Amino acid sequence: MRRDVRVNERQKKILYCVVREYIITKKPVSSEHVLNVSNLSCSAATIRNDLRRLEYLGYLYQPHTSAGRIPTDKGFRFYVDETLKLAKDYAQRSHQINVRYPMTYSDMERILEGAAIALARMTKGAVVLEKPDTGRLKILRAIVTPITRNHYLISVVTELGLMKFIPFRSFADVDHAKLEDLLNKLLRGRSIDSLTGEVFEGDWEESLIDLSEQLISSLKDDLRNSMIKFGLDVLISGETFNIDEIRNLSRFLSDDGLLKAFMDKVQEVPAVFIGSEHGLQGLERFSIFVDSYRKENEPMGKILVVTSKIIKYEEIMNVLTYVTSRLTEYFTVVTREVER
Repeated sequence: MRRDVRVNERQKKILYCVVREYIITKKPVSSEHVLNVSNLSCSAATIRNDLRRLEYLGYLYQPHTSAGRIPTDKGFRFYVDETLKLAKDYAQRSHQINVRYPMTYSDMERILEGAAIALARMTKGAVVLEKPDTGRLKILRAIVTPITRNHYLISVVTELGLMKFIPFRSFADVDHAKLEDLLNKLLRGRSIDSLTGEVFEGDWEESLIDLSEQLISSLKDDLRNSMIKFGLDVLISGETFNIDEIRNLSRFLSDDGLLKAFMDKVQEVPAVFIGSEHGLQGLERFSIFVDSYRKENEPMGKILVVTSKIIKYEEIMNVLTYVTSRLTEYFTVVTREVER
């Protein structure tokens, strides 16, 4: 016999109310509480019957017979999907965030770090921000600046406004103007990934070519760290998790390969994985939010936010959408400016 899985409009309102109240109180929700906080025009008996049906369908469960109901992951999923449909306050929320966390134009690294820190504080979650693939960025210019007789600083500027500063020391005499000219001939217009030994050919002093190779190797090494992480302490200080849950979360966040694989699996963004939906063993009490930021229509990187499963999902989604929109705006504007 096939189970009737339909939920009527009243039951949807009751379910939404139960999940919302559980998120706020973190306590099982009774039929009397639903009746008191909702505008439903029905009796407590009707609500109790609907709660039993919702429990039967897997949206709720009852810890013991005298307790109220607690949402399952399926119940949280219903709440999130309904919240996405009803989210109409984005503009107002964005304005509030803009006042508190203005984003100014500066070095890309600082912008990304600032976005991760602000996002962690606003969501009270752990944030992993995937940097743009710097190996594919075109180099616009290299500048060599003498600091002292034997100390120099190379500034490398890429198409996204990313600037890298490489200090170096040489006891041999260095013609910094010639070195700058050589570096620009070797680097300008090329991506970091495309730099190979064959580009270091030409009528140049061997010492300058050797120095250029060392500096470019240093630049490539400096750009290997592809993720910015912040907020684990914020998350675990605001909730009560056991030592195994904290250990499992710490392992997940410290494993760049696992983080990269998880983010790469997410094809459609924004996405929310509630409890067991993300498939990460030992992290069932956490939810994971994923979104991406772009340069015009080109994806640049993803952002992952880990929170408690009992969270105001609409607020997290609004904040995450706001931050990704601002980063998209930043990279789009900066790209147009540096390409002029």
